[in-house]
Amino acid sequence: MSQFEHSPYAPPLVQLDAIEHHVLKDREASRWLELHTLAVITAGSGEVSVDGSRRHASRGKCFLLRPGQAFYLRSEPPSALAYGLVSFSVRQDADGLFARNVAVVYEPFSRLEDQLQELLSSSRNPAIQGDDGSHRLESFRRHIRFQTMLYEVLCQVEPQRQDGENARQAVERTIDYLHRAYPEEIEIGRLAREVNMSRWQYGSLFKSLTGQTPARYLNALRIEQAKKLLASSSARVNDIAARVGFRDEYYFSRRFKQTTGMTPTQFAQRHGRSPRILSIQYLGELLALGIRPIGTNRSMLHALPEAGADVSPVDEPLDIGQLSKLEPDLILYPSYVPAELAGQLARVATAVEIDWEADVYTRLQEIGRLLGRAREADEWIERYKEKASKAKRRLKEAVREGETAAAFVVHMDGLYVYAGHHFGHTLYQGIGFEPSPGIRALMERNRNAKWQKIRLEDVPMYAGDRIFFALPEQGQDAGLGREMLRHPIWKSLPAVREGKSYIVKDHRANYNPVTLDKHLDDTVQRLLQGR
Repeated sequence: MSQFEHSPYAPPLVQLDAIEHHVLKDREASRWLELHTLAVITAGSGEVSVDGSRRHASRGKCFLLRPGQAFYLRSEPPSALAYGLVSFSVRQDADGLFARNVAVVYEPFSRLEDQLQELLSSSRNPAIQGDDGSHRLESFRRHIRFQTMLYEVLCQVEPQRQDGENARQAVERTIDYLHRAYPEEIEIGRLAREVNMSRWQYGSLFKSLTGQTPARYLNALRIEQAKKLLASSSARVNDIAARVGFRDEYYFSRRFKQTTGMTPTQFAQRHGRSPRILSIQYLGELLALGIRPIGTNRSMLHALPEAGADVSPVDEPLDIGQLSKLEPDLILYPSYVPAELAGQLARVATAVEIDWEADVYTRLQEIGRLLGRAREADEWIERYKEKASKAKRRLKEAVREGETAAAFVVHMDGLYVYAGHHFGHTLYQGIGFEPSPGIRALMERNRNAKWQKIRLEDVPMYAGDRIFFALPEQGQDAGLGREMLRHPIWKSLPAVREGKSYIVKDHRANYNPVTLDKHLDDTVQRLLQGR
């Protein structure tokens, strides 16, 4: 190879964007990382959380962070957390040096602190604001300083990964573990043994880093998480105690009062607020409970426009970055969400899975209990049942006893027959129709069946004395549905020939309390008016 030929190695290309320094005066702060970021803790102690992972933060701790993430910081008394943020773009990174989040303890920190201060000073230097040669040289010098600092941080990462840990790094690792695993049963002695230290040696180093003994630190961490839950949810005190790692509710209440000066109930009454809820699919249940979420999937807003313009639409497939920007306290999601996506949701906020296969009453009661609205859930169910009883009395002359009904829909290029959920709930629990023999057999095989995909030639096996067809308003499904309605098999059905078939908009078949309420009214009107 000649001296002018290029080496096959392609070093990373990075460009400094901005550098800033902050003192956390309000105890908590958050920001969305648009670029790669080096976060350096320069004073105090506390906690950082990024991509759902909590880490201990103290002087000398550095975090190399990827873009497109929410970054949270929290101070621990008595000192305020101080930190520098260096944001930069990565134009080339063949070896993936900046491909993942990395935490490192920088030693000796005084060197990194000097480099950080030098960069901060140069960023305020009027010389680099000009447009002459001195400006260009100073910008170049500043960039070299930045690359040197970044290089030295990366140099600290690899030895700590390959050559083992020193005592501080080992204890820092266990502190990070406490921030992740505080709800679990944790034995402090085991943590000391894991880092090959005596309990006394471990406790002494732990206190030098955090200002507290391990036991007090763990209790404070749990109390802090409990305060967040008490202020953002309506869960019972014993549930919150268990969720943050206290097995005894009375011990939790005693420690909570010692720490905050008030009982958990008093704290909740004083600081409580409605949680910022992001709902995937369960908008109708929340509205029925008197709760308006901050956001929901766009298709639900289309089905329930009464939610109002202040509910933000969320695109599908779900974009985790978009969800993070809404800053939810709680995410409700259906059980069909893949495990990987559910894990990503849990890193944005507390995420609770709601059984998608459950009937609407069970769903509503589960969400009601979760949000402290169990009474409202029961009241809605009783109102609906009373409304259904009135509907049956109104239809006494129009619908004979024992009359059967069936409902069909075109969805995802296929034909489906409804079972006991969705449209079936209105027909069988609301109006009081009997399922056709084919549908009854389907419901007996699976009590929670929503629908069953069928062939067009199977429709007569499921059709009843009355038949309903949920037709999409537009798109390929709408065209396919209209073709089926013209098909000889459909036209030959007794209900069609006798004028007892009904075409309805497909969004009326959405399975949620608000839609079911309206669907019952619509169906009663159709039956009273004939077709």
